[in-house]
Amino acid sequence: AKMMGADWIELDVQQTKDGRVVVSHDTNLYRVSGVDKYIYDLKYDEIKKIDVGSFYGKEFSKERVPLLSDVIFYAKENGIRLNIEIKPTGHETDLEKQVVDMIHEYHFQNLCVVASQSYGSIEKVKEYSDDIMTVYVSGVEYKDYTSFTAADAFSIDANFVTSDLVHQIHAQGKELYVWTINTEEDIQRMIDMNVDNIITDNIELCREVVVKQRSSNFVQSFIDYLGE
Repeated sequence: AKMMGADWIELDVQQTKDGRVVVSHDTNLYRVSGVDKYIYDLKYDEIKKIDVGSFYGKEFSKERVPLLSDVIFYAKENGIRLNIEIKPTGHETDLEKQVVDMIHEYHFQNLCVVASQSYGSIEKVKEYSDDIMTVYVSGVEYKDYTSFTAADAFSIDANFVTSDLVHQIHAQGKELYVWTINTEEDIQRMIDMNVDNIITDNIELCREVVVKQRSSNFVQSFIDYLGE
């Protein structure tokens, strides 16, 4: 993400058996390591010995599941913001508080958002700290988003995003993130609808389209200025 020039990194966090907060999309490690174990059943000392990179390529054989604290430190050192999604499994203890405390410890409040598909987790984050921006992740369509008062923003499957939805969310003074957008046509469509954040697997294409849009807007503004 850093080499490709990403502004943000979206990642998922879970809790180990001994209460450490690690970065992992999958709750079970089998897909990325061949080890059929759940993160919540393993202590971190066990997890950090597991190769989670070779499935992608031999050159990544030394990759291990990182601690969230390590990733926050890396992001801060490299000027990258984090979209930290909490993935509760029902086996964790005070995961939301741990994440909030870690963000405060690293003075990272203004450089991240905390997201979750669990609205309960979003509510807990807000209870612990009102100065951290929260994002409710939704893979289903709601007619009315005004009841989710603990969310400062919404991260929504692009298939459900319309101009009316963007207007509804912006009217609340909140932001709209969309996922996962990987084609030029879809990226441009989201820009045209004025969404606030695009989550993509194709960083280079997204940056190219955004830069092109900004350049076009600048030229148009200059033309409008000359015409006044």
